[in-house]
Amino acid sequence: MTYSQFRHLAIERAMPAPTTAEIEAIETLLGAKLPATFRSYLEVANGGYLEYAINVDTGDGRIESISFCGLFRTGAGDFSDETFVGELRSCREFMKIPAGVLPFARDGGGSLVFLDLSSNDGGSVVAFIQGLPGWAGRRTESAFIKIASSFDEYLGNLHLDREAVIDHLIHDATESSQVIATEEWLDIGLPRWKEDQELMQAVVQAKARLRA
Repeated sequence: MTYSQFRHLAIERAMPAPTTAEIEAIETLLGAKLPATFRSYLEVANGGYLEYAINVDTGDGRIESISFCGLFRTGAGDFSDETFVGELRSCREFMKIPAGVLPFARDGGGSLVFLDLSSNDGGSVVAFIQGLPGWAGRRTESAFIKIASSFDEYLGNLHLDREAVIDHLIHDATESSQVIATEEWLDIGLPRWKEDQELMQAVVQAKARLRA
């Protein structure tokens, strides 16, 4: 697999960079200019998949690691269709978000992350965390939670879920190409990963298992 890279982030399946017209369409509907860092990020992350997590304080002293992995894309959009324009229209109607607030990614469920450009603070990042059923034993109330003071801070706090990587290599990898792709991913997101004995062992064992 070939990844596009933005800082320490390895992005899968990204679309071509946005056109000027696509950016202008977002900004017109949004009612705000996109920050330079966000525009640079879109150059390589447009509509891609970002398997990184961020730690979110969901209240009562609990920290939850959430991956807003599904990145929205530029282009013509209608409603709840993974485009910035479509998701923006949907969030305004159903969540009543104000002008200047842009949804830009979601997790595998109903949680979303927003770039808040409605004030003059440069753009904080706010997450809508969807409550879970009581039997899950975790948060049951949905809430909006500020998770970063800027988009730069948000990006800097994204990290690889090391335990999930090891679990994938041990239990889920079924082809050598998957192990090679994981190594490429680690080279970008965790450059010194080969110094981690447990990670290295998981890679070696996965390769040996798939050769057998």
